[in-house]
Amino acid sequence: MAFTLRGLGIKSIPVNMLNPIPGTPYENNKQLTTDDMRRICAVFRFILPDSSIRLAGGRGLMEDKGELCFLSGANAAISGDMLTTSGISIKTDMRLLDKLNYKAAICGQG
Repeated sequence: MAFTLRGLGIKSIPVNMLNPIPGTPYENNKQLTTDDMRRICAVFRFILPDSSIRLAGGRGLMEDKGELCFLSGANAAISGDMLTTSGISIKTDMRLLDKLNYKAAICGQG
């Protein structure tokens, strides 16, 4: 998929972690581990070096809220609530980015 996205010139790629919600078709699917998510971010970063790899839905399920994914290649996030689950607040994300010494650019407000 990353090679297809590169071929299409896509510059913003949301990376979702499955949240197996009861009553949905995927309720019994195994949840990815933080290491799985780190590998996904690293591979996408390698193949798409100029794109925004955006941590999106399911990030709140990770113990570190995506910190290790940022260190593995993710360089953007979607903050706030997702379609079916609660997300991570902008304030919490800003603290994480400050901890990582990253400079934040807030897009899509208003």
